[in-house]
Amino acid sequence: MHSLLARQIEQCTDQDGRLDQERFYALISSAYDDDARARHRLERSITLMSEEMGELNAQIALEARQTLTRYILESRDALITLDADNQILLMNHAAAQAFGVDDARAVSGTSIDRFIDPSHLNEGQVSTFNGRHSAGHDVPISATFSLGTVDGTAFRIIALRDETERRAREEALEIAKQTAEHANEAKSSFLAMMSHELRTPLNALLGSAELMARTELDDTQSNYVRMFNEAGRLMMAMVNDVLDYAKIEAGQLEIEKHPTSLKQLARELDTLWGPHAASKGIYLKIDTDHLDWDMVIGDPTRLRQIVFNLVSNAVKFTVSGGVTIRLNSVTKGRECRLDIEVEDTGVGIPLDRQASIFKAFIQADSSITRRFGGTGLGLAIAKSLAQQMQGDLTLRSTPGKGSTFLFEARFEATLEQENADIETASDSEITRPLQVLAVDDNALNRQILAAMLDLWPVHTVWATNGVEALEAMEVQAFDVVLMDVQMPIMDGMTATRRVREGQGMNRHTPIVALTANARKEDRDQCMASGMTDFVTKPISAEALANALMRATQMNEVSDDPDQSEVA
Repeated sequence: MHSLLARQIEQCTDQDGRLDQERFYALISSAYDDDARARHRLERSITLMSEEMGELNAQIALEARQTLTRYILESRDALITLDADNQILLMNHAAAQAFGVDDARAVSGTSIDRFIDPSHLNEGQVSTFNGRHSAGHDVPISATFSLGTVDGTAFRIIALRDETERRAREEALEIAKQTAEHANEAKSSFLAMMSHELRTPLNALLGSAELMARTELDDTQSNYVRMFNEAGRLMMAMVNDVLDYAKIEAGQLEIEKHPTSLKQLARELDTLWGPHAASKGIYLKIDTDHLDWDMVIGDPTRLRQIVFNLVSNAVKFTVSGGVTIRLNSVTKGRECRLDIEVEDTGVGIPLDRQASIFKAFIQADSSITRRFGGTGLGLAIAKSLAQQMQGDLTLRSTPGKGSTFLFEARFEATLEQENADIETASDSEITRPLQVLAVDDNALNRQILAAMLDLWPVHTVWATNGVEALEAMEVQAFDVVLMDVQMPIMDGMTATRRVREGQGMNRHTPIVALTANARKEDRDQCMASGMTDFVTKPISAEALANALMRATQMNEVSDDPDQSEVA
């Protein structure tokens, strides 16, 4: 400004140094006018820019609101926006459907309380609760919310999901699960009933055949008795297969752990299957040269079931040559790896059938069932048992030349001896007279049991139900009670509990369950009721003799004052 004033003074001064005041005032006035106009233009520009910025901000805010609105309305998720007072700003179609609202615009400006209790909402966390449908009923929903700001206005956006279909699916699954469980229970009950109903007549059939075999018979009669026995044993094996497979399907078959003798297994194979192979004119060889250990911890019953099934099939399907069984083990420390090979020179299995041979109800050829019988369950059960033992069962076979089945499993090696039952009793071992109470409601079973008990010096008192048994035990002391389980008026377990709870003379008498109920849970229930032993029908004279010997030993222990009472 000073330089501008200096120039204007210089312009208005003549050569003599005199200032032309009129001209000077005119120049200053013009300069101030120019400056005013410049300021006006600047102020105008600033005003225009401010207006444009306001319009731009308004446009941006409008676009943001429109974008948010469009996102909410077009979203497949159920969304609701609320103001600070929990008034609905916007509800999209999915949310409207969840609450049965026909026109979402109609609820704008109303409180969210009519649909949701805001206290259920947690920021950033999903809560599940019941909302209220416009029709008045509850709606299961899960919801969360987040905070937002548009154009300086704070709001909450609620994201929710209608859980009606999911909950319906869960309820349907639960119903299906319960239905399946009930079906399994019904199937188990049916199979148990069928097992009981089949074992009862089989007890009479096989018992009669065994007793008849003890009489003097000619060759033809002996052959008939042998056929009776084989047919009955085959039917019994089929019943057991069906029961075992049902347990496997239901996941109820358990592998127990007891000391088990591998050498004893080899001896049993020779004893049981050697004569059968010889009767067919084929050989049975058992090789234990590479068995480096005897006692392992395993399930002796299931181990025998696997191997017996393989040997049974091998002998059945071999018409010339024979069967070789190899028991091999490699023991390191406490681990024993066991391999059992069953090799036959039988019919073999076609290659296209080998993959399915371990499936239930599958046999290599449909004609096999007609020629040899069977359920087609044996190998499926054996495979499943092997896998439950952390092992496997595999096959090598050449049609027309034979098959080799290999069972592999790992066991814990032990020095503990097998907890086997008392050594097999012969008739002469039951020498001292026994007072026996036999309880069974089935007349045929009583006849068979009576004939078997007559083999030994036994005096028998009979009862047909639990009430009669209790009455008999009130007046006489017995060495052994042979108790059926399923009986009218009073069952065997109820009678046993009454005996154990009382103070009578037979409170500690051994009570042996003789029952057609063969499941593990049946045994557990019998033992829990106070029974001391469990023998399943069909009952052989040998099994009955063993049960009497075990009971005799128990009596000797209970008579020893240094021993604790037998409960």
